[in-house]
Amino acid sequence: MNQKVLLIYSLLLFSLLATSLPFEVYAQSSSSSIEIKGTVVDENNLPLPGVSVHEVGTSRGTQTDLHGEFKLIASSNATLSFSMIGYSNKELAAGHKQPIQVILNSTAQNLKDIVVIGYGTQKRADVTGSISSIKGADIANTPVINVLDALASKVPGLNIADNSGRPGGDLHVSIRGINSINASNDPLYVIDGLVGGDIQMLNPSDIESVDVLKDASATAIYGSRASNGVIIVTTKHPKKGESVLTYDMNLSAGKLARETDMLDAKGYLEYEKRAWEYDPARGSFPTDQLYSYYPDLFNADGSPKYNTDWQKAATRTAFSDRHALSLTSATDKSRQGLYLGYQNEQGILLNTYDKKYSVRYTSEVTIKPWLTLGGSLTYNSTKKNQPDLYGIGSMNATRTLSGMIPILPVTYPNGTASTMEDFGFGFNADGSAYKSGIYTADNPVTLLNDVVYIQNAYQALSNLYATVKITKDLEFRTTFDSWINDTKDDIYVGKDILDIGAPTAGVASSDYNKNVYWQMESFLSYKKTIGEKHRINLVAGASWSDSETEGFSASSTGFSTDYYQYNNLGAGAVKGTPGSYYLDERLNSYYARANYAYDNKYLLTFTGRTDGSSKFGDANKFAFFPSGAIGWIVSRESFLKNSTVISNFKLRASYGITGNSGISPYSSLSTINNYSVYLNDNRYVGTAQGRVPNPDLKWEQTAQMDIGFDLGLFGNRINLIADYYNKKTTNLLLDNPLSIVSGYSSVSDNIGSVRNRGYEFALNGMVINGKDISWALGVNLSSNKNTILALGTNNADIFPGSQLPGGINYTILRKGGSVGDFFGYTRLGTWGTAEAAEAAKYGDKPGDIKRKDVNGDGQYTIADAGVLGNMFPKYTMGINTTAHYRNWDLSVDIQIVHGNDVINASAFELEDRQYYLNSYASLLKDAWTPQHQNTMVPAIRYITDNNASDYPSGYMDSHWLGDGSYIRGKNITLGYTLPGSVLSALSVSKIRIYANAQNFFLITKYRGYDPESSSVSGPFTQGTDYFGYPKARTYSIGLNVIF
Repeated sequence: MNQKVLLIYSLLLFSLLATSLPFEVYAQSSSSSIEIKGTVVDENNLPLPGVSVHEVGTSRGTQTDLHGEFKLIASSNATLSFSMIGYSNKELAAGHKQPIQVILNSTAQNLKDIVVIGYGTQKRADVTGSISSIKGADIANTPVINVLDALASKVPGLNIADNSGRPGGDLHVSIRGINSINASNDPLYVIDGLVGGDIQMLNPSDIESVDVLKDASATAIYGSRASNGVIIVTTKHPKKGESVLTYDMNLSAGKLARETDMLDAKGYLEYEKRAWEYDPARGSFPTDQLYSYYPDLFNADGSPKYNTDWQKAATRTAFSDRHALSLTSATDKSRQGLYLGYQNEQGILLNTYDKKYSVRYTSEVTIKPWLTLGGSLTYNSTKKNQPDLYGIGSMNATRTLSGMIPILPVTYPNGTASTMEDFGFGFNADGSAYKSGIYTADNPVTLLNDVVYIQNAYQALSNLYATVKITKDLEFRTTFDSWINDTKDDIYVGKDILDIGAPTAGVASSDYNKNVYWQMESFLSYKKTIGEKHRINLVAGASWSDSETEGFSASSTGFSTDYYQYNNLGAGAVKGTPGSYYLDERLNSYYARANYAYDNKYLLTFTGRTDGSSKFGDANKFAFFPSGAIGWIVSRESFLKNSTVISNFKLRASYGITGNSGISPYSSLSTINNYSVYLNDNRYVGTAQGRVPNPDLKWEQTAQMDIGFDLGLFGNRINLIADYYNKKTTNLLLDNPLSIVSGYSSVSDNIGSVRNRGYEFALNGMVINGKDISWALGVNLSSNKNTILALGTNNADIFPGSQLPGGINYTILRKGGSVGDFFGYTRLGTWGTAEAAEAAKYGDKPGDIKRKDVNGDGQYTIADAGVLGNMFPKYTMGINTTAHYRNWDLSVDIQIVHGNDVINASAFELEDRQYYLNSYASLLKDAWTPQHQNTMVPAIRYITDNNASDYPSGYMDSHWLGDGSYIRGKNITLGYTLPGSVLSALSVSKIRIYANAQNFFLITKYRGYDPESSSVSGPFTQGTDYFGYPKARTYSIGLNVIF
């Protein structure tokens, strides 16, 4: 669909929304006013303090005191609304009987809770699939910037890894393991019905609920895009009878959570001395020449003038602020809501930031009793500066943050910035020294100040829907959604920044990407209760969607001035080769679901969806994805019905098939590539087939079985949910090798298979529920085991993902192994002086690294390498607790991850003694010496002394593998809600102030910045720490006001 059509739909939507204006806010009743008194209690007749009480349709409100009592001046015919987190809202006509008593029912473990499922909702008691739900109130109590951060540690089976401390950094999300190798492993996000929405652009304050669909019964309604699970987000909409103005504010300050202990200036000189004197032919280190060669850096006695802590110099206290304002109004026939958001997040590295603006307007109008029209308009924009992402010869800001040598200053007295060229010694054949720079690299402060890496993103979303009530039981709904997403990356590197070998004289580039997506859904839903024992719920519909993506890029170098930056690429003397692209993909779908309940005890669910995708070959464009589930509410049987202990016990089982279409739109087709050759100094360009087509390419399919139970004890005060699942993904898309005579190395084919098995537990309970105090505790635990079943015809090993410096592979896919396996040599230690002859067989000397020679052939080859560990945890656990004492509230979230390994690729360089980076402070005591030979760390020497020992032939070393297990304090929040007497005086319904700390403690054996960090996003690079952006420990204060 072209943009003109989208514009027409947007105008129609705007016209619809405009008809519902203006807001009906704070309408005052003309009736006489009276004082209304009353008490609010729970089901056990215990007083409830802190309940919000307000007169519907006005700004009048108050809050119950410590005894659950309230007083409110209101209209004589007022309708009062009572609300409190953890309890069902209630409306009540005040009348003239005084005082009134109101009973609120707890929703913490309420079986009547509504769960959002695909194309509808369902009572929690009727759910047969594996679904976890998080309420918006729980997200609001965790003042995070990214919605996904609030879900971490709260949902069993949902693995969220915060890979970077960079503002606006991406998170790695997976549900129940890794299902694919070449296709996407990301879950499907559905935001207010928009399939494939961007959850990271959402304002957390706008969230009403999040439902995580994990098994095939729950996800099959989304068919080909649901094999990795589904996360459904419902945003806030105005509630009937309410006119509310809400303001939320959060101010925070973050500091580097953990510093890496690096050599100081004195230690670095000792490190240099030992490296120099490793070779006796060089004699003693030329300490006496330091001042004569480098008077700007050393005193006359050879002591360093500077001792720079680069981690302190290049980081800062990062101040951030967030604001959210919402204005909502609702009557019997219309609902409107305006939601505004702003955040300015500073990064702890200098000049890094993420700024975000959001505007959302929603409206719904009941035109006739049988016709409802509604829609929404949303606009989001972000601006990020990420100078650390740009690597000059790979010597980017985060690499030099640890590696810059401490004897250099940030700037000299004349204002000139230091570089790695400012110090160093070379040595002649006779061992004499000469002045030589260590490396061509700038210091991290210069890089963060003089590199500009701006990413602007703009999103415009529109939604239009109509609901027609055909009969009492039959309803028709049609929706149209559109999404326009523009991103632009602009980079400029100052003309004086160094590159390998020479100044670049400025580098500028601009990359633009635009995606236009539209989706149309139409479905019928039928709900019917037949007699007293039969309930049916039927859904049937169709979906059509289209996504067009285009972009272009351009670059230039050689600028005479930094004035233009990326705003005038033509000002560069040397123009890069421009590029452009266009992609289009379409999906047509038809689906149905049937839910049946007999006697409120026996539950059946059947789901089917047929998807047709333009991505696959003509013979396989359509696929059918079925599922079925059964449930038995045992607690409603006569033998348990009157139990005083078991209040709910439900058994569940499901089986179904879902698909994965997360591949390039043209994977089944041949490609045409451009090629160029030079003949007689002339460039000639031609085209040729770049890839072998495969018209038989088809969907990856995941068959999943799930068995579980829900158990509620003592009036559902304690709840346990448990699941066991077994998933098998077949038809994995892999590169199948071809005969060399074909002229091509491989063709994309469906030849692989992988399995995930695991279990999940979620235990929640109201430990204390007294008059003035309450305490809720939740614990969840999950474990997943991944096994690769097949990798094509020959089951040949695959080395996926990126490589470490020096072209070193570190991950492997091998039949019988697991996705995420680390692969390499086993380090035994170092060669001792008594092993000189043995070491020589490998080209080594005493003090060099000693590795395991598995086959004993006297050389290190792939035959000596093996699986060393895995990047994914064996199990994860979350502990979440909330306590209330009178007007005070305290919530704590703790995350536990165990059994995962991390490649400390930074240590590979910070211990490799290659004479261009600083090193760990521990190096001086850990490194091999003739007096200290029982060590894993080789002797300190220059790279020229033994290159092969530092760079093993093609594979990593077990010494770089660290235990990535950790216990993290994710969030702790202490809040206080002002009492009703104060609120009445201020004419507001609620004021809550709070203090929060994020990442407030970390217990781990890992010696890098953070075991959760991963420098490159993707399923095969988790647990790869190569000078990533360090994480902050953040403290904040906040305010929530409801008028």
